[in-house]
Amino acid sequence: MPKQISLFIDNMPVSATENTLIVDAAKRAGIDIPVFCYHPKMKPVGMCRLCLVEVGRPVIDRATGKPVSESDGTPRIAFGTKLETACTTPVSEGMVVRTNSEKASAAR
Repeated sequence: MPKQISLFIDNMPVSATENTLIVDAAKRAGIDIPVFCYHPKMKPVGMCRLCLVEVGRPVIDRATGKPVSESDGTPRIAFGTKLETACTTPVSEGMVVRTNSEKASAAR
């Protein structure tokens, strides 16, 4: 049975099966990420860059292998310096995706 992944897309909690692409998880949650070169029946290529989003992942403590927590108990999220294509990036546990940030909108 496929593993269920919990993540946040635009501050909305979303559950998706393992290896689901961000664009598909968002669509099932009613969140629209614009695409041009992506089609669910074709292999994703991420060429048009229209689906660029900001992706943050939980910070993992190397010594314990467990997520690092903020002072309020929530997991610490580290956002990459570069945007990622939602049509080629699979979801991961604890991921935070921003689809309409200034950075993502400006890149589109």
